[in-house]
Amino acid sequence: MSQLSIFDTLDMTITPAVPGADLTVSLTRPAAVPARKIRGETRQAFISEFRQMAPYLRRSEVFRDFVTLAASELDLVRIHSPESRARCSQITARYKPADIDRMHTLFALLVQALSEAHQDFLGSVYMALELGADEMGQYFTPHHVSSLLAQLAAGELLAQLKSCPYISLQEPTSGAGGMIIAFAEIMLGAGLNPATQLQAVTIDIDPLAADMTFVQLSLLGIPAIVNTGNTLTLEMSLARHTPVWFFNDWPERIQSHERVQTMRAFMTRME
Repeated sequence: MSQLSIFDTLDMTITPAVPGADLTVSLTRPAAVPARKIRGETRQAFISEFRQMAPYLRRSEVFRDFVTLAASELDLVRIHSPESRARCSQITARYKPADIDRMHTLFALLVQALSEAHQDFLGSVYMALELGADEMGQYFTPHHVSSLLAQLAAGELLAQLKSCPYISLQEPTSGAGGMIIAFAEIMLGAGLNPATQLQAVTIDIDPLAADMTFVQLSLLGIPAIVNTGNTLTLEMSLARHTPVWFFNDWPERIQSHERVQTMRAFMTRME
């Protein structure tokens, strides 16, 4: 097998909740991984499997390769591009067949963890494996802290729905996407649907962090533009859209709202 294929472990179904309604993306738990009632069990299983994989490579390299492969397979625009195929082939060539199988198991566990709960799974695993020392001194905010910060900002953000059919959320230093994930969880608790009522734009200068954000927001069905670049200079090296951005036709949603706003402004001037 030349690269990690998410379709071996992920069943993404796209179905309207009611006829004519917006499309929604749902994740089905991989059949190969038994359900776990305790969130921590999936996390520990992931960490245990990861520690056994490719002992001939540094842990930070293995983690980066896993995330890079997952991000490549979820990027609908570039998945079949020669550049993406060459990069994935180059990565998988470094691994033995048994370790490629472990890559699939890790992806199945990642999907299961995110189907169990909205959480910054990759960020928590990264910190548990103590990989920050190898990667620029990275520190990912714990989910309970992100949840608290999201709750503090929730009132102002949710107020956007009074004048707009969706919430726009900017995250200039996204890390693994923890703040976006925490806010999406609040929306779900309020009976709202992030897939149709939230659009996020994220930036991170570290390609690994941007990949982690892209993977998690993609699997959680959160519409987002995930940028790899410098927030201060606004220089971007890569911009990717999560799958639900296309499934739910977010370009048209945004343009439609802008047309309405333009018409309202015109009518106001005519009064």
